[in-house]
Amino acid sequence: MKKIFSKAFTLMTILVIAFCIAGCTAETAPRETSIPSLNAISGNHLDATHDFEGEGFQILTSYNTGRYDFSNWRITDSKFIDISAVAANVPEGTTILIEHVHVDMSIKSTAPQLDSMLQDSMDDSYHGSSQDGFYIDSKYKYNTKFAVEGFSSSLINGWDFATSSASSDGTIYNKKLTEKSLINDGKVYANKMTVIFDILVKNKGEDYFHTLSFVDEFLIPLKDQIEPVDYQ
Repeated sequence: MKKIFSKAFTLMTILVIAFCIAGCTAETAPRETSIPSLNAISGNHLDATHDFEGEGFQILTSYNTGRYDFSNWRITDSKFIDISAVAANVPEGTTILIEHVHVDMSIKSTAPQLDSMLQDSMDDSYHGSSQDGFYIDSKYKYNTKFAVEGFSSSLINGWDFATSSASSDGTIYNKKLTEKSLINDGKVYANKMTVIFDILVKNKGEDYFHTLSFVDEFLIPLKDQIEPVDYQ
């Protein structure tokens, strides 16, 4: 009887330990490697070319951090990003309008509860009534600026939700949101910028516009060398 109990106890102990190891292992999100990174090119800009099957023209987009040093990029700092788009090889008689642009700035982290959390966003469209969008061709560009809010309400609320913990008396505690706490505690390694363009195209001899859409995505990595801090 004792041997049976001993074997059962040993088996239970092994199962409990295995369950603990499986359940207590910290989950991690994979690092983003499938999209371009601003850190991988020379200068402070990134360019992309978009082709459209059957259309015969291209849209060239460009992103620029201006005077802001992207090699010292900080999540919590407020900054501007210049966005532009121009058309190339436009067939004679074709009209291209940018109808709408949506921009998201999110954070990338190996911590699943923070990965892809929205930090800031922007929408841009033509506000007048004389035309249906921003006209572009090989000469005239679309230009706008995305003002990225550092300590945005989206980031603050998301951080509070991800880091909140309760004490035995029911008091809720949150880690202080700083650049270093994002990196050390939040495992944040970059911003991710996603830009969606909706364009209208009317070819020669056509009465109506048809719509096309394309997306640009790229990373803006954080500065590599940041001294560790103790939040104990």
